[in-house]
Amino acid sequence: MSDRENRFNKCLNTFPKHVKPILRTIALQGGMLTARQCSDLMNKLGIDLKDLMVFLLPLAKTYAMVPISRFQVGAVAMASFRGGEDQIDLFLGANLEFMHQELNQTIHAEQSATMHAWHRGAHHIDAVAVSGSPCGHCRQFLYEFENNADVMIITPGRKKLAHRQTPLSDLLPEAFGPADLGNRNALMTHTTPEQRFRLKADAEDRVIAEALLAAEKSYAPYSRNFAGCALQTGAGDIYTGRNVESAAYNPSLTPLQSAIIILNMATFGKDPTIQRAVLVEKPTEASQRKAVELLLESWAPGVELEYYQIA
Repeated sequence: MSDRENRFNKCLNTFPKHVKPILRTIALQGGMLTARQCSDLMNKLGIDLKDLMVFLLPLAKTYAMVPISRFQVGAVAMASFRGGEDQIDLFLGANLEFMHQELNQTIHAEQSATMHAWHRGAHHIDAVAVSGSPCGHCRQFLYEFENNADVMIITPGRKKLAHRQTPLSDLLPEAFGPADLGNRNALMTHTTPEQRFRLKADAEDRVIAEALLAAEKSYAPYSRNFAGCALQTGAGDIYTGRNVESAAYNPSLTPLQSAIIILNMATFGKDPTIQRAVLVEKPTEASQRKAVELLLESWAPGVELEYYQIA
């Protein structure tokens, strides 16, 4: 059993016995709860959805990988899906750090939870609960979403299950965002056009095809450096990530960082060892290649990046 499984199970044992069976499914479902499961938990506990998000934060923290700071942060994103606004699912996330890498490679918990939701098909972020007050980096990252000013930030209060709710607009006054750079299609905007790409050189391979698909779904309105990454584990499972840009540039995530978020949430009880890593991109004035190679060296030593360009 891995250290993460031990942390999760130890944390699970602190929760009321009558809700443990539902909470245990979080690990089996890749770190999320469906709308029906959320409803069951709220009924059993006598709490509302935002209380439930705070209730889940200790479990979210068990997904953290923090070899440098040793400071675990957990987050839970409340997300809805196109055509089903009444279906509200919860997605967990945690901070991730990388040994022997510069600190700016760190993935913050709020980034992890919201990207987890987006990569799994969510089209709207309603609220984000986080175990501590979000830093400026995360406030700026969250401002990239379509309904940026209205996203509710939830943090635990002093009393059990008590919480504070603050609109992002109050946490980031006079904000700089997508509109300031002429971008009308913010992250998760329904009207964002879909890209269709082909590679410069033909490659018949499922892992490469998945990386290309991720590039097509990437969010790169500022550099047009559309990029996707695919990771294949020893078990043959494939996890993909997309380039995600911020109007302020620095809070952006590389496609490898995004893929690591998904792999970290999905490989509970599985071997996460990476056998292959593929990057597909449309290089412009910006390129993901060197940053991805550096992070891959830390995350999966000995795995050589396979690189393909979009025509």
